[in-house]
Amino acid sequence: MFMLVLRFAHVFFGALWVGMMAFMTFFLMPTFAEVGPDGAKLMAALQRRRIPLIMPVIALITLVSGLWLFQLLSGGQHGALLATPIGLAFGLGGLAALLAFGVGMILGRPAMIRGMKLAESLPAAAPEERAARMAEMQRLRARGAAVNRVVMALLLFALAAMAVARYL
Repeated sequence: MFMLVLRFAHVFFGALWVGMMAFMTFFLMPTFAEVGPDGAKLMAALQRRRIPLIMPVIALITLVSGLWLFQLLSGGQHGALLATPIGLAFGLGGLAALLAFGVGMILGRPAMIRGMKLAESLPAAAPEERAARMAEMQRLRARGAAVNRVVMALLLFALAAMAVARYL
């Protein structure tokens, strides 16, 4: 029963992680770029809904459950499992997911949080400060979009590796 719960948690939270990143990468970030200053309100609303906190928690549940599943599958013999096609696929997929998490947390999250704070402060900003803040928000948005594309590519590789591993 424990394996079923662990596997369900891994698949469920992995689907949430990939799905939320796909939505952000392919729809939300391009929309921010299109609407310009009006995107500040949406960014502030995302901050209030705690997206910067929720996304890493979803990713961590996925990673911890995946590492635990890998440990149980290998029986402590990681090298032996990695020498098999299924083990290599799970291992490379897991590595891609770990890299995606690292890139997202180290490069993407700080830019997103800074952009959200700037968006919140925009209504109270003096008119002469507004242009500078808007330019900074645009720069951060572009950086976030680039990081999201890298994270998305890594997550898609991880998803593909996990999906086909059992059939190798």
